[in-house]
Amino acid sequence: MSRISPAAKRRPTPSRRMSIGTMVGAALALGVVVPAAASSASAAAGAKKSPVPVIGTNASLTMTEWNWDTVADSPDSAAILPAVIKGFEKKYPHIKVVNTSMSLGEQTDKLPLALATASSAPTVSQTNEGFGSMGRLVTDKELVSLNAYSNYYHWAQRVGNLSLQINSFTPDGVNFGQGNVYGVPWSGAVVGVFYNKAILAAAGAKPPTSWATFVNDLALVHKAGKTVMSFAGGQPTEYQPEHDLQFLLDHYVSASSLDNWIFHKGSNPTIDTKAAIQAAQTYVSWAKDGYLSPGYQGTGVTQALNLFDNGKAAFFIEGNWHIGAVQSALGNKAGFWVPPTATGGTGEGWSIPAKTDNAAAAAAWIDWTVSPQVQAMQLKAGNIPVTNVSAQALASVPAMARSATVGWKQDVQNQQLVPFMDWAAPPLLNSIAAGVSELLAGQTSPSALMASLQSQYTTWASSHYKK
Repeated sequence: MSRISPAAKRRPTPSRRMSIGTMVGAALALGVVVPAAASSASAAAGAKKSPVPVIGTNASLTMTEWNWDTVADSPDSAAILPAVIKGFEKKYPHIKVVNTSMSLGEQTDKLPLALATASSAPTVSQTNEGFGSMGRLVTDKELVSLNAYSNYYHWAQRVGNLSLQINSFTPDGVNFGQGNVYGVPWSGAVVGVFYNKAILAAAGAKPPTSWATFVNDLALVHKAGKTVMSFAGGQPTEYQPEHDLQFLLDHYVSASSLDNWIFHKGSNPTIDTKAAIQAAQTYVSWAKDGYLSPGYQGTGVTQALNLFDNGKAAFFIEGNWHIGAVQSALGNKAGFWVPPTATGGTGEGWSIPAKTDNAAAAAAWIDWTVSPQVQAMQLKAGNIPVTNVSAQALASVPAMARSATVGWKQDVQNQQLVPFMDWAAPPLLNSIAAGVSELLAGQTSPSALMASLQSQYTTWASSHYKK
């Protein structure tokens, strides 16, 4: 994203400046390098000299690959990862892939030090978008620019300008969303609403298709004596509190305003507004009205997911990365609604460390992850493919996966896909979740929360842009 036990995804998932949809049409204006034309990969491979290091099918090596696709953080991607590795090793039979999966927090803490030396750097690794992770690595010269590889493999044409745009930085790491490409994602991400059709029907409610329908459903389910929302408020490891806050912000605050704040665009962008405070106040009302599941303060995202999967709650507001688990548990008894303005982005980008032991193998791995074979696996698992998929392919998957993919693409096209808030400044990754916890516990007010987030944002930005 964007997100997951840790967001997301979000998260699934950390720093998501213009509407994400606007970024699609503004790639050239912002200066991101997404070259439009080069010879095809196969033709280039047959040329006398390739413009980038290319791995041969008979190469013999062991490749270390790091990701955050854990069962807790990104269950759907974790489910297909063994098959993805197997397929890559079949394509390159003399390459052995050694996989390491870690949580988002572990990855954020580990990568800067690990990538500093050749002895500890992996061959290829996922990196989280935004200032807190990728920006830091770019600043420290720990990642390779992928511009030449993007030309060679045609990644821009295959995954879209947006996917590369939000994995781009200027070489000094100061400006996000422009400059060089440092990561290529293999999935899209969006926060939506999972709903239980049977519980809604019993309460006289309808599957949500608009904000008005959703709000009416909340009251009807509560009146029927059923648990309204399965919610994880456990701290400091859960990111659902941030996702749900931004779900509300997406309704009350315009996408362009949120984008300007996240990407530091315009004059004095701020989150401390009446509309944002109203979103936070609605969050407080949810808690006071009993809409959040009992004991949510100590509930983890896995527990919250299980509560929904066991048919004990009407709604679960989280990222599409949980579709596989929900599908397995509830099948067509559950649905997934993507609001007309939604939080999202892409999954983590695959990056090449500057001290990789084999850049050619790393690039081949990245190219494999956006191949038709792997993208088909993503769709089937419930993830959102970043490449185009046919109507026939969409029709072949369950309704929730189809809804997520179509909803994500529509929000991108309509410039209504809003990046994850924590991408805006490194301190926000933990402070938003902690702030929401205090908000729901009555220890801070909606206005104080927004003022605090704005203060942290302004303090960090003032220092950052002086570099």
